[in-house]
Amino acid sequence: MNVEDILSKAVNLLMDKWLGKAIEVLRQLYIQHPSLIGHREFDSIRTDYQLMVDYMGKGYPDRQRESLYRALLQRLYRVTANLEISWRCKNTGAYIDAFRTSDHLNMSHDFIRTVLETFVSEVAMLSLRSGAERERRKNELYDRHHQFVDRLFNALWTSCQWTDEDSAFYTDLLLSPTIVSSDQQIIVSAISMGSMNLFDVNKFKTLVSVYRRSTDESVRQRALVGWVLSVFEGMDIFPEQESLVRELCQDPAVTHELLTLQIQFFYSQDAEKDNDKIQRDIMPDLMRSSNLAIGRLGIIEKEDDTVEHVLHQDAEEKRMEQMEEKVRRMMEMQKQGSDIYFGGFRQMKRFPFFRDMVNWFTPFYLEHPALRTTTQRLGDSQFLQILMDKGNFCDSDKYSFALALEHVINQLPANMKEVMGSEAALGSLASTDGPQDAVAIRRTYLQDLYRFFRLYRTADDFINPFVDNGKGNFMGDTFFFTYKTFMGTGLDEVKLRMALHLYRHHRFTQLAELLTTFQSDDLRYAILLGYTNINIGRPEAAYQFFDKALQHESDNLWALKGKARAALACEDYSTAEDVYAHLLKLDPAHKNYTLNRCVALLKLDRANEIRDDLFRLDYQYPDDENVKRVLAWTMLSDNCLEKASKIYDRLLAATPTCEDYLNAGYCQWAQGNTRRAAELFREWMTRSKNSRDQLLEEFRNDAGILNRYNISETDCFLMLSLVE
Repeated sequence: MNVEDILSKAVNLLMDKWLGKAIEVLRQLYIQHPSLIGHREFDSIRTDYQLMVDYMGKGYPDRQRESLYRALLQRLYRVTANLEISWRCKNTGAYIDAFRTSDHLNMSHDFIRTVLETFVSEVAMLSLRSGAERERRKNELYDRHHQFVDRLFNALWTSCQWTDEDSAFYTDLLLSPTIVSSDQQIIVSAISMGSMNLFDVNKFKTLVSVYRRSTDESVRQRALVGWVLSVFEGMDIFPEQESLVRELCQDPAVTHELLTLQIQFFYSQDAEKDNDKIQRDIMPDLMRSSNLAIGRLGIIEKEDDTVEHVLHQDAEEKRMEQMEEKVRRMMEMQKQGSDIYFGGFRQMKRFPFFRDMVNWFTPFYLEHPALRTTTQRLGDSQFLQILMDKGNFCDSDKYSFALALEHVINQLPANMKEVMGSEAALGSLASTDGPQDAVAIRRTYLQDLYRFFRLYRTADDFINPFVDNGKGNFMGDTFFFTYKTFMGTGLDEVKLRMALHLYRHHRFTQLAELLTTFQSDDLRYAILLGYTNINIGRPEAAYQFFDKALQHESDNLWALKGKARAALACEDYSTAEDVYAHLLKLDPAHKNYTLNRCVALLKLDRANEIRDDLFRLDYQYPDDENVKRVLAWTMLSDNCLEKASKIYDRLLAATPTCEDYLNAGYCQWAQGNTRRAAELFREWMTRSKNSRDQLLEEFRNDAGILNRYNISETDCFLMLSLVE
């Protein structure tokens, strides 16, 4: 067993509170590697534990036994966690890089505070200098500060377990008005990355405290994301985690933020799916409508098509309307929470800038040393300032935009350069809502996180919260609403709203998981459970939930419709007919209720009862193909083959489904047109991508209709040969 496996086993034993076994496991490791970190503390823990064992063995009562045992569990966890960090810094790529970058940075509290506060005062003093001297001094200051922050960031996220003093210091530092906000945001991200990958109760407490007390919304939102992603399931040996979560969730404002955060996590996970949608449905039309082209000499304007203008004088107007509609659709996706820029910027994360981990978490600021060349080439243009203030995308994408601009600025058309200093340069990418609110700040930060975990060169060395990677005891995904830690807290009050969101977005697997984590007397809870069971393929289990809702409200439409759907799915046509009859009493003119009741009666061999209703529907809705499908099957069941055949011919000439070919084949077969039936069955197989075995299964399922026309099982086997 290698070191990593030994440490993982020790952590699991500690989470199970089996202290003696964990000590045995770590003792063997220290025997093999006596120079490992924490050996002296381990020996002290082992001695204290043996004293406890001996004391109990002598029969002495001990009122402090439970608290002492927990204290030893906590102490040994810290030893184990520090061993884990030490091992990773020598054996895991990302940790090796961070350890090298931090370069044994002085981590004393006084030194760190002094450096960060001195930077603020030195920047303020720049105003006393003039001209080239001020610019030179400014560049020196920001170069030195960026190097320090880079080292501090890497030292923090790879730091060993914190003490209470560490937690108090960094909490105070992150709330201090004498520290630059961007530095505080970077430090919060570093603490979060460390705590996410190896639980540290003092880092967790720091993030919670900063979230509660910070007046800087950007710092506060990073702290929120950090503590939520740091929740470590099963870490009962540190009861502070659960007590802090319960305390937080007593505040309705907090549970509301957790609700919006959970929804944003889902949107973040859909980034690549949304990108596929944009590339498939939106970008082709945008490119066709655009008057720009990328050529060998850079970005150039396409010549106006004068012939097109003469022949179609409104073509330009239509082109602009189409482009505006596509842009509007993208903006609407973004407004709903979609990450619409991921696909466009993912290829722009190959700049050397993104090799440094800290840059993925650095807020966009104009003085960043990596932007100096871009700033110089833009000259007096205010573009970067506008990008920082108005750009409607995340920080890493802003850096991508600015770095890419550095390479193409000299190739831009003259008219594009003219607008670089105005908000028009960003077009629809510019924000028009003023300062970002908490939701927008959190959304862009999550986008930065998603890009890091998806695109950073050594991202595989981290626990990725956006996917289930099965590392350690961490949940491995962002669906924290289902965590045991949050069960029975004030978060239960908003879980029904979360459930409704999941249902609207067809996330039925997650919905089923969520609904097991809380109970509610709200009728919507029972109804959602019913619909969820239908959508995950368990319609027979849905009845009880709809019946429960109907006991409280006998005419509840959603419960009645759900029960009817479940009955049809279970082929319980008698129940389906009863429920649709009830629904029709509530709404006699409802087309779908009538149609579905007809289907149920048809399956019950009561076709004679539905003719009048079907003819009426066909008259009222002459273009409704679903009505015609039921009518055609009714005619087929009632030996009206010519009428059925005409309806199927019309369906096949319009927009047929796969089943239309199958049913039309039955109709032709019943009429004796065997060859035509075989052609239709063959077309069904092609369109549905089914085999002859599956066609035979369909014949057996529809044996009732085939027997009516004396089509035997032997005929079915022969038909399979014709279809071949």
